[in-house]
Amino acid sequence: MKTLILGSILMFVSLGGVAAEKHDHKGNPFLKNDHFPGGYFLMPDSMPHFMGIYMKKGGKKILKPTQEQADKIEAYAKKIVPNIMSRAKKVKKLEAKIAKAVIYKGKTAEDLSHKIDKVAKLRRELTVIHLKCLNFFKSTLDRERYHVLVELAERSQGHNHDDKGHKH
Repeated sequence: MKTLILGSILMFVSLGGVAAEKHDHKGNPFLKNDHFPGGYFLMPDSMPHFMGIYMKKGGKKILKPTQEQADKIEAYAKKIVPNIMSRAKKVKKLEAKIAKAVIYKGKTAEDLSHKIDKVAKLRRELTVIHLKCLNFFKSTLDRERYHVLVELAERSQGHNHDDKGHKH
């Protein structure tokens, strides 16, 4: 049963974000990169996506969490993934509407103020979820496993830092 649940979660998890859905540019013909859903966070490339590393990039196998840790992470993923997906889809849809309104209808920033504010609010909410997820992993994993997860995140980004953030 846990494998089935974990498999279901994997369908929604990507890191850079959290989705295995196919996202095309039909909604917004001007969209350059659709790093979904991680690219819809307020700071998409500034912090690692631990859940994606854990669930999709072999982190669970490498970390070998205790059963208690694995259960907590699985439960947390089931809670946050739908929230992330819902908000990211809303951002994507709103941004497409904004782009089309400006390009095709000549709408101004003032005309679209409400939609722009909504995008900013949703991106902020996604970022808060992201930060909470980072904190969740720090509080759930023991120090050794957490350190390994951070190293995996650094390597996935092509960086190598010590505990104080100094590059090697």
